[in-house]
Amino acid sequence: MENYIYIGAIITAHLTLHAYLTRSAQKSGSEFYDKKDNPEVYDVLHKILPDYSKKEWLTNYMVVCAFIPLLLNLNKDFILEYLGFFIVVIFIRDIIINVTILPKHKDCSVDHNNMKVDDYFIGGCYDKIFSGHFSLTMILTLMYYSYGYVTSIPLLVGWNLINGLIIISTRSHYTIDVVMAMFVCLTIFTNDIKIPFNKMIN
Repeated sequence: MENYIYIGAIITAHLTLHAYLTRSAQKSGSEFYDKKDNPEVYDVLHKILPDYSKKEWLTNYMVVCAFIPLLLNLNKDFILEYLGFFIVVIFIRDIIINVTILPKHKDCSVDHNNMKVDDYFIGGCYDKIFSGHFSLTMILTLMYYSYGYVTSIPLLVGWNLINGLIIISTRSHYTIDVVMAMFVCLTIFTNDIKIPFNKMIN
């Protein structure tokens, strides 16, 4: 029981810090960019891909669909290990989004003085580098392969590729955000950098 309380405390502390740092990035970005003419970042895939910025819900849809194999085969060890990896990834992201803040897409609008609950956790306009949505699903697909839930490498690569293209085409992120998320996830996963929740329980 004590171990579960300890895990709960870690997750609560992480969510609190995440909410604070996300708001900090939104506020800093808004204070810096909103007083200027809308600056535009040159992005190769933004130039090539169609603009689906009005369909940003697609990014959340891809995340929900990515969890289907896990829901069909719930595994406590898998969930604890996933949480251990994901908290590390998001902690790194929370730091980076406050270090370099890229301008938002012209159609994105978040009032940092009146942010909604999902703006603190899902993201707003200025938390660009790097993509949390892509990281969430990439770590998941890497674990699916390592646990044998999904053994088709082309399927997993294809899923991540489509997910990345949707994130970029909805203008939720720039191409660099997705590319950096991929490298961060691969580095963390291959080096087994995670909070060892499994060992706390077992």
